[in-house]
Amino acid sequence: MARRSGKKRMTLEDVARLAGVSKTTVSLVLNDKDGVGAEKREEILRIVEETGYQWKARGKRQGQRNTVRFVKYKEQGFMVEQNGDFISRITDGMEQMAHRNDMILSITNVSADDLEEMIPKINEEEDFGIVFLATEFPPNRAEVLSKFHAPLVILDNEMRWQNYNVVVMDNAYAIYMAVKHLYEMGHRRIGHITTQCPVSNMEARTHAFGDVMQSLGLTWESRYAYTTADDIDSYCDSLLEQLDPNDLPTALVADNDTIAINALLALDKLGKRVPEDVSVMGIDDLTISAITRPELTTVRLEKTRMGRLAIERVLSIAEGDSAPMKIFTGAKLIRRKSVARILPESDRQWKGGGTC
Repeated sequence: MARRSGKKRMTLEDVARLAGVSKTTVSLVLNDKDGVGAEKREEILRIVEETGYQWKARGKRQGQRNTVRFVKYKEQGFMVEQNGDFISRITDGMEQMAHRNDMILSITNVSADDLEEMIPKINEEEDFGIVFLATEFPPNRAEVLSKFHAPLVILDNEMRWQNYNVVVMDNAYAIYMAVKHLYEMGHRRIGHITTQCPVSNMEARTHAFGDVMQSLGLTWESRYAYTTADDIDSYCDSLLEQLDPNDLPTALVADNDTIAINALLALDKLGKRVPEDVSVMGIDDLTISAITRPELTTVRLEKTRMGRLAIERVLSIAEGDSAPMKIFTGAKLIRRKSVARILPESDRQWKGGGTC
């Protein structure tokens, strides 16, 4: 095979196509990683040589530091600083993947007030790539993120209507799993709890809740829609002001575990038993959810995997795969003790305030 002299520059995808393998396999060979047989390895290296494909080893670009920077953005800080172990598990995933690729993970905190000031300073570091935690980031400010020089991956925000590389959980599927589980347990009168904090994930889950209820032929009654204050310290008190002990749904879906745990506290203060009087479901599967009383039934989000995928995507961009991609991770139902099965007929006859 003669060396190509054409106009088109060879890409990693071209090499993979010629070798009949995936881009990941080519990358493993070029970065001298295990997992590829000797015969196929030799074939890939031959194609690279004959086609003149120019590649740069991961984390070893000349003149560039072997660092991926995790930029933690905070608007109000409630979801980033007070949401249990959510962020720590994401960080664990990034550290695992960075270590696997002989890279360093550096963490920088920025706020809404100093983001634009910090971007030039971050650019001076000439990082290999940047993972931007956008849990609290408003998508209407997306243009400012284009000022980052290094390959950028946005984490924990779908960035709807924006063309960026994104890794985010599938919020709609998480809500579907929660509502469907309650439906299968006999519940038809299902309430929903969200927060005033303007976070895209919460907004997506609230929207999805209505869609799922409709798809199951259920009515989402406005009196069973509850909204906590935006400060976690006020969650329980704000729920106590809204929950009517004489008119409660048979089950509640909270937009995250932190809200669900506060719902357990509020219901207890109202003299209601969980799950005998009201079943409660969360979303996240925080560590504390396994030790609440009762233990919280929830939907586990793949937080560690999100962190790993964010680093993988940075590496792919650095290797030339720059076309924006949005990666959605799945979820898993975690059955514990905060949800009870009820008979549909007892639900129709239930008048509120009694045992299901």
